Amino acid sequence: MNRTLLCVIALLLGAIVYQGRAVAEGECPEWLLPRASLQDSLRQSSTGLFPDFFSSPVFPFVIDPAEQIVRIELNAMTAAQAQQLLDKSLEENPVAVFVVHVTGEVSVSSVALSLHDRTCMVIEKDGKFVAAAGCTSKSLLHIFDGAYVSITGSCDPRKGFFSEQENMFCGKGVVPSGIRIEQSGRIHLDRISIAGCKDTGISIIGRGSERFNQAVSLTRSVVSNCQGDGVRICQSPACIVLDSRITSVGKTALVIDSPSSIVANTLCSDSDGGVVVCSTDVILIRNQLLRNGTGISLENQSEYSLVYENSILDNEIGIVFEGKRATVGWNLFKNKEEVNAGGSKNILYSNHGISADSIRSAGVAYFNPPTTLSPHHEPFIWKSDSGDIALSIRRDVVINSRNQSPNIKEVTKRLRQERMLHPDAVLVVHMQGSFRNQSDEGLVLPDHTCVILDGEIVNDYVSDDLSTFELVHMQGKGCNSFSGGRIISENKVFAAVSGAGASNVFLLDGVDVNLHSEHGGLGSNSVNAVSSKEHFGPFVVRGCTIQDPGHRGIWMHVSKRVYALGNRCSAGGFSIDFDAYCFHSAAIFNTVTRNSYHSGIFFEECVKSNTAFGNLCEKNPANGICMWTENVQGKTEKNIVACNEIRGGVQMEANRSGLSLGGRAADRTTENNYFFNNRLEDLNGRSGILLKKHARENYISQSVLRGNDVDIRNWTSKPETNGFREQAGFHSPAVQ
Repeated sequence: MNRTLLCVIALLLGAIVYQGRAVAEGECPEWLLPRASLQDSLRQSSTGLFPDFFSSPVFPFVIDPAEQIVRIELNAMTAAQAQQLLDKSLEENPVAVFVVHVTGEVSVSSVALSLHDRTCMVIEKDGKFVAAAGCTSKSLLHIFDGAYVSITGSCDPRKGFFSEQENMFCGKGVVPSGIRIEQSGRIHLDRISIAGCKDTGISIIGRGSERFNQAVSLTRSVVSNCQGDGVRICQSPACIVLDSRITSVGKTALVIDSPSSIVANTLCSDSDGGVVVCSTDVILIRNQLLRNGTGISLENQSEYSLVYENSILDNEIGIVFEGKRATVGWNLFKNKEEVNAGGSKNILYSNHGISADSIRSAGVAYFNPPTTLSPHHEPFIWKSDSGDIALSIRRDVVINSRNQSPNIKEVTKRLRQERMLHPDAVLVVHMQGSFRNQSDEGLVLPDHTCVILDGEIVNDYVSDDLSTFELVHMQGKGCNSFSGGRIISENKVFAAVSGAGASNVFLLDGVDVNLHSEHGGLGSNSVNAVSSKEHFGPFVVRGCTIQDPGHRGIWMHVSKRVYALGNRCSAGGFSIDFDAYCFHSAAIFNTVTRNSYHSGIFFEECVKSNTAFGNLCEKNPANGICMWTENVQGKTEKNIVACNEIRGGVQMEANRSGLSLGGRAADRTTENNYFFNNRLEDLNGRSGILLKKHARENYISQSVLRGNDVDIRNWTSKPETNGFREQAGFHSPAVQ
């Protein structure tokens, strides 16, 4: 694949954002550039396109600082012989952590090898599990009612899995499953390969749909040539699949029947189905769904799915909607049939390869607004999910300030007139030049209105009531979008941009919001840059730059389905706030820096079912990411914090940390959350990870800690410790 084609793909996706860096038109991002050859390109990642999200854990212990490590070697032997060795070691060391090295072929006949709790298995270069002739076992490896188990391949998948290396689990067409996990949690599978199973390559049944602190993860692995599904995940909330390849299976590459699961940078190809989603809050990011019968199927049990920046190509059907409230945006489609519409309250945002004509039945809305980076001239911009025909008139309106800096009130008046004169049109408003606001009304977008700002809006108005003054109102019915330009205020605003109290389809795209308002009485000391308070439609803030918001950058409060995607936020109180009763929302690929008195990303006051993935939190004198319950009675729970990078670089305040979790009282707690593979580096405050009082039953797994003054500080009990006590922590040992 040549450089030109890759750059075209990037541009077709719009401004793809990675770790807060936007791809401007005409540029190709570093992580998308090919190397000298296809083979070299494949070596950059497990899937061959994007860099791996997963980083090998760096941690001072596996489970507990005082743990006993017992090392065992399994060379060429039968599974029965290996089981005897493991059972004997457990009997002699009942509380130890076992590090098991597989150095030869383990032959499986009638019963799979069963792993005990607290076992870290490392499969060396010559290690493998193979079905013997006449094998009658249900799987090659079995974990039943287990916890704290990892299985890690010692090879580098970027070099090994794309060569002639034999698979680590060889079903030979007779064993139903390579790895079978039942009623188990806190399991990590990394850099393994499975092929030739009679049914499912990896079968995972967790400990129940409410047990978020019992998560299972699969990273940098390959599953292929199985007769049934590649990987099937059931009743295992927050299951994370990263940087893997699942190909050439008889049924579906990946079946997810587990809430709040994340699948990223995974190739699902050449199978009857790519990914099937049967549960709530599943997030699919930057995957490749290629040459399947159906690329993605959102089944009727699915709800609040987010499908973002995926390549869905050469399938018979690109995507099938049967569930509710899915948000599918900025993906690349090219299939025989793009969309099979159904379900209810689903939305397609700005996907390349999908037009309004692709949707032939009710259940799926279509919104493709012109933006600064994609100023298209398509006639159809909007189609509701009711199955009605698309609004057939696009009305372009040009408002040029002509260097006069007119009052924004006149723009609002003009837009109201246009709406009255063209009630059936989608208004595409091109604002050019500099505009001033001098009243408490601000700019009000009518129903079905898209604004592209080539210039700036400057607020001169000083409000008597800070709690109500919103500079740009995006609360019209149907759809509203605002893209480009600068919104500037040196005076106090409650919100620079607001969709509060609405249920429209909302997009804020590529806008520079500067409120000159560092906290502590300097500047305007505004409250919010963007407010979604009591907004209950899909609400997307993408590729924006938010500076000096005073208090919050993006406020997700009493709302659902709010997505902060690839924004750059700096110098606020805290940048992204999942506030009271915010559910089913996510912050992905944002960069948050220099927050002055609180956290880069904050989960608080009983929020649940939210996700922070792939964000960069850098140089924040306060916490990088904090999870806390202060005033609302109940639990902040069922949230996922995964693959975020939290770095220091400035002297942190004495009472701040990279990752902090806790609660104010016994009836105001943080519990049942999952923290996976976060990188905490060069933090000079209280600790890399701070466990405060009333944090309990959370699960922290596969972290990377480097260069911190203190890695873990635990206040959940006295005396203070450097372990997890009252929480659950598990990190597989480093494998060279």
